[in-house]
Amino acid sequence: MEVRVFFTPSELMEEAVRGRTVVVLDVLRASTTIVAALHNGARGVIPSGSLESATELVVKLGVDDVLLCAERDVRQVEGCDLGNSPAEYVSETVKGRLLVLATTNGSGAILAARGASRVLIGGYVNVGRVIDALAREKELVLLCAGNNGGFALEDAACAGFLLRRYVEDTGHEVLPLNDGAWVALELGKRATRSPLRLLRRSAHGRYLDGEGFGDDLALCAAVDSWPVLPVLRDYIIVPSE
Repeated sequence: MEVRVFFTPSELMEEAVRGRTVVVLDVLRASTTIVAALHNGARGVIPSGSLESATELVVKLGVDDVLLCAERDVRQVEGCDLGNSPAEYVSETVKGRLLVLATTNGSGAILAARGASRVLIGGYVNVGRVIDALAREKELVLLCAGNNGGFALEDAACAGFLLRRYVEDTGHEVLPLNDGAWVALELGKRATRSPLRLLRRSAHGRYLDGEGFGDDLALCAAVDSWPVLPVLRDYIIVPSE
Protein backbone atom coordinates (compact mmCIF):
# COMPACT_ATOMS: atom_id res chain seq x y z
CA MET A 1 0.00 0.00 0.00
CA GLU A 2 1.29 3.45 -0.92
CA VAL A 3 1.11 5.77 2.08
CA ARG A 4 1.46 9.52 2.37
CA VAL A 5 1.46 11.36 5.68
CA PHE A 6 0.86 15.11 5.89
CA PHE A 7 1.54 16.84 9.18
CA THR A 8 -0.80 19.82 8.63
CA PRO A 9 -3.81 20.47 6.37
CA SER A 10 -1.91 23.29 4.67
CA GLU A 11 0.44 20.69 3.11
CA LEU A 12 -2.46 18.89 1.49
CA MET A 13 -3.08 19.52 -2.21
CA GLU A 14 -6.34 18.49 -3.86
CA GLU A 15 -4.61 15.98 -6.12
CA ALA A 16 -3.08 14.22 -3.08
CA VAL A 17 -6.50 13.05 -1.88
CA ARG A 18 -8.41 12.58 -5.11
CA GLY A 19 -9.38 8.93 -5.48
CA ARG A 20 -7.78 7.97 -2.17
CA THR A 21 -8.91 7.15 1.36
CA VAL A 22 -7.91 9.75 3.94
CA VAL A 23 -7.70 9.12 7.67
CA VAL A 24 -7.86 12.36 9.66
CA LEU A 25 -6.00 12.33 12.98
CA ASP A 26 -6.57 14.91 15.70
CA VAL A 27 -5.71 12.92 18.78
CA LEU A 28 -5.97 15.89 21.17
CA ARG A 29 -8.89 16.05 20.88
CA ALA A 30 -11.40 16.26 18.02
CA SER A 31 -10.86 12.77 16.59
CA THR A 32 -11.24 11.22 20.03
CA THR A 33 -14.28 13.36 20.79
CA ILE A 34 -16.02 12.37 17.55
CA VAL A 35 -15.39 8.68 18.23
CA ALA A 36 -16.70 9.10 21.79
CA ALA A 37 -19.83 10.88 20.57
CA LEU A 38 -20.71 8.20 18.02
CA HIS A 39 -19.87 5.41 20.46
CA ASN A 40 -22.33 6.96 22.90
CA GLY A 41 -25.15 7.16 20.41
CA ALA A 42 -24.94 10.50 18.60
CA ARG A 43 -26.74 10.38 15.23
CA GLY A 44 -23.91 12.16 13.52
CA VAL A 45 -21.39 15.01 13.67
CA ILE A 46 -21.29 17.88 11.18
CA PRO A 47 -17.81 19.47 11.08
CA SER A 48 -17.77 23.23 10.66
CA GLY A 49 -14.89 25.48 9.74
CA SER A 50 -15.88 28.31 12.05
CA LEU A 51 -18.02 29.08 15.07
CA GLU A 52 -20.05 31.50 12.97
CA SER A 53 -20.95 28.93 10.32
CA ALA A 54 -21.68 26.33 13.01
CA THR A 55 -24.05 28.71 14.77
CA GLU A 56 -25.80 29.58 11.52
CA LEU A 57 -26.28 25.91 10.70
CA VAL A 58 -27.77 25.14 14.10
CA VAL A 59 -30.21 28.03 13.70
CA LYS A 60 -31.08 26.87 10.17
CA LEU A 61 -31.72 23.30 11.31
CA GLY A 62 -33.90 24.67 14.07
CA VAL A 63 -34.64 21.40 15.85
CA ASP A 64 -34.33 20.46 19.50
CA ASP A 65 -32.07 17.46 18.98
CA VAL A 66 -29.15 19.47 17.52
CA LEU A 67 -26.26 20.46 19.78
CA LEU A 68 -23.80 23.27 19.08
CA CYS A 69 -20.31 22.10 20.06
CA ALA A 70 -17.38 24.47 19.82
CA GLU A 71 -13.94 24.99 21.33
CA ARG A 72 -11.41 27.76 21.12
CA ASP A 73 -8.08 27.69 22.95
CA VAL A 74 -9.08 24.27 24.42
CA ARG A 75 -12.16 25.63 26.24
CA GLN A 76 -15.86 25.41 25.46
CA VAL A 77 -17.14 28.54 23.74
CA GLU A 78 -19.63 30.48 25.84
CA GLY A 79 -23.21 29.80 24.77
CA CYS A 80 -22.43 26.41 23.20
CA ASP A 81 -23.80 23.11 24.45
CA LEU A 82 -20.48 21.25 24.55
CA GLY A 83 -16.77 21.87 24.05
CA ASN A 84 -14.09 19.49 22.79
CA SER A 85 -13.47 17.19 25.74
CA PRO A 86 -14.35 13.54 25.01
CA ALA A 87 -15.39 13.22 28.66
CA GLU A 88 -18.38 15.50 27.96
CA TYR A 89 -19.84 13.37 25.19
CA VAL A 90 -21.67 10.86 27.35
CA SER A 91 -24.75 8.92 26.30
CA GLU A 92 -27.10 10.98 28.49
CA THR A 93 -26.10 14.11 26.57
CA VAL A 94 -25.54 13.02 22.96
CA LYS A 95 -27.63 9.90 22.33
CA GLY A 96 -29.95 10.37 19.35
CA ARG A 97 -28.72 13.90 18.71
CA LEU A 98 -27.00 15.58 15.79
CA LEU A 99 -23.86 17.54 16.70
CA VAL A 100 -22.42 20.54 14.86
CA LEU A 101 -18.75 20.72 15.78
CA ALA A 102 -16.30 23.60 15.34
CA THR A 103 -12.83 23.10 16.82
CA THR A 104 -9.54 24.90 16.44
CA ASN A 105 -7.84 22.20 14.36
CA GLY A 106 -9.80 18.99 13.81
CA SER A 107 -12.97 20.14 12.08
CA GLY A 108 -10.96 22.17 9.56
CA ALA A 109 -8.73 19.17 8.80
CA ILE A 110 -11.80 17.03 8.09
CA LEU A 111 -13.15 19.66 5.71
CA ALA A 112 -9.77 19.84 3.96
CA ALA A 113 -10.05 16.13 3.12
CA ARG A 114 -13.51 16.26 1.56
CA GLY A 115 -12.19 15.71 -1.96
CA ALA A 116 -11.12 12.16 -1.07
CA SER A 117 -13.02 9.08 -2.13
CA ARG A 118 -13.45 8.20 1.55
CA VAL A 119 -12.73 10.12 4.76
CA LEU A 120 -12.29 8.27 8.06
CA ILE A 121 -11.66 9.69 11.52
CA GLY A 122 -9.00 7.93 13.57
CA GLY A 123 -7.03 7.96 16.79
CA TYR A 124 -5.65 5.60 19.37
CA VAL A 125 -9.16 4.90 20.66
CA ASN A 126 -10.32 3.20 17.43
CA VAL A 127 -7.10 2.22 15.67
CA GLY A 128 -8.19 -1.41 15.26
CA ARG A 129 -11.38 -0.42 13.45
CA VAL A 130 -9.44 1.92 11.19
CA ILE A 131 -6.98 -0.84 10.27
CA ASP A 132 -9.82 -3.24 9.47
CA ALA A 133 -11.27 -0.64 7.12
CA LEU A 134 -7.95 -0.25 5.27
CA ALA A 135 -7.42 -3.93 4.48
CA ARG A 136 -8.02 -3.56 0.73
CA GLU A 137 -6.65 -0.07 0.20
CA LYS A 138 -3.90 0.51 -2.36
CA GLU A 139 -3.35 4.23 -1.68
CA LEU A 140 -3.73 5.90 1.71
CA VAL A 141 -3.34 9.42 3.06
CA LEU A 142 -2.96 10.09 6.78
CA LEU A 143 -3.76 13.72 7.51
CA CYS A 144 -2.64 15.15 10.84
CA ALA A 145 -4.69 18.10 12.08
CA GLY A 146 -1.67 19.70 13.70
CA ASN A 147 -1.86 22.53 16.20
CA ASN A 148 -2.72 26.05 15.08
CA GLY A 149 -1.26 25.41 11.64
CA GLY A 150 1.92 23.77 12.92
CA PHE A 151 3.30 20.31 13.61
CA ALA A 152 1.72 18.29 16.45
CA LEU A 153 3.75 15.42 17.90
CA GLU A 154 0.68 13.51 19.09
CA ASP A 155 -0.88 13.32 15.62
CA ALA A 156 2.34 12.42 13.80
CA ALA A 157 3.16 9.69 16.32
CA CYS A 158 -0.36 8.30 16.06
CA ALA A 159 0.06 8.09 12.28
CA GLY A 160 3.19 6.02 12.81
CA PHE A 161 1.49 3.90 15.47
CA LEU A 162 -1.34 3.16 13.04
CA LEU A 163 1.05 2.18 10.24
CA ARG A 164 3.02 -0.13 12.53
CA ARG A 165 -0.15 -1.79 13.76
CA TYR A 166 -1.36 -2.14 10.18
CA VAL A 167 1.78 -4.07 9.21
CA GLU A 168 1.57 -6.26 12.33
CA ASP A 169 -2.15 -7.01 11.99
CA THR A 170 -2.36 -7.55 8.24
CA GLY A 171 1.14 -8.60 7.19
CA HIS A 172 0.91 -6.13 4.29
CA GLU A 173 3.70 -3.74 3.34
CA VAL A 174 3.36 0.02 3.53
CA LEU A 175 5.47 1.02 0.54
CA PRO A 176 6.18 3.37 -1.12
CA LEU A 177 6.15 6.08 1.55
CA ASN A 178 6.53 9.82 1.34
CA ASP A 179 9.00 11.55 3.69
CA GLY A 180 6.23 12.31 6.17
CA ALA A 181 5.36 8.64 6.47
CA TRP A 182 8.99 7.71 7.18
CA VAL A 183 9.14 10.30 9.96
CA ALA A 184 5.80 9.14 11.36
CA LEU A 185 6.99 5.54 11.50
CA GLU A 186 10.00 6.57 13.59
CA LEU A 187 7.81 8.56 15.97
CA GLY A 188 5.42 5.62 16.12
CA LYS A 189 8.09 3.59 17.91
CA ARG A 190 7.76 5.86 20.94
CA ALA A 191 3.99 5.79 20.79
CA THR A 192 4.00 2.00 20.70
CA ARG A 193 5.83 1.89 24.03
CA SER A 194 3.38 4.22 25.76
CA PRO A 195 0.85 6.46 23.95
CA LEU A 196 -0.05 8.18 27.23
CA ARG A 197 3.55 9.05 28.04
CA LEU A 198 3.97 10.54 24.58
CA LEU A 199 0.79 12.61 24.91
CA ARG A 200 1.95 13.93 28.25
CA ARG A 201 5.28 14.99 26.73
CA SER A 202 3.75 16.70 23.71
CA ALA A 203 3.41 20.47 23.78
CA HIS A 204 -0.36 20.36 23.39
CA GLY A 205 -0.68 17.62 25.98
CA ARG A 206 1.23 19.73 28.50
CA TYR A 207 -0.95 22.72 27.67
CA LEU A 208 -4.16 20.73 28.14
CA ASP A 209 -2.89 19.46 31.48
CA GLY A 210 -2.07 22.97 32.59
CA GLU A 211 -5.55 24.15 31.64
CA GLY A 212 -7.24 21.47 33.73
CA PHE A 213 -7.84 18.84 31.03
CA GLY A 214 -5.20 16.35 32.12
CA ASP A 215 -7.76 13.57 32.48
CA ASP A 216 -8.51 13.84 28.76
CA LEU A 217 -5.01 12.61 27.93
CA ALA A 218 -5.73 9.14 29.35
CA LEU A 219 -8.99 8.97 27.40
CA CYS A 220 -7.22 9.95 24.17
CA ALA A 221 -4.39 7.44 24.72
CA ALA A 222 -6.59 4.41 25.46
CA VAL A 223 -5.95 2.08 22.52
CA ASP A 224 -9.10 0.51 21.00
CA SER A 225 -11.27 1.71 23.88
CA TRP A 226 -14.12 2.82 21.59
CA PRO A 227 -14.32 0.49 18.56
CA VAL A 228 -16.26 2.84 16.30
CA LEU A 229 -15.30 3.88 12.77
CA PRO A 230 -16.48 7.42 11.92
CA VAL A 231 -16.96 8.02 8.19
CA LEU A 232 -17.76 11.32 6.48
CA ARG A 233 -20.84 10.92 4.29
CA ASP A 234 -22.58 13.86 2.63
CA TYR A 235 -20.95 16.34 5.02
CA ILE A 236 -22.03 14.36 8.12
CA ILE A 237 -19.76 12.05 10.09
CA VAL A 238 -21.61 8.87 10.97
CA PRO A 239 -20.57 5.47 12.32
CA SER A 240 -19.66 2.96 9.62
CA GLU A 241 -22.03 0.00 9.45
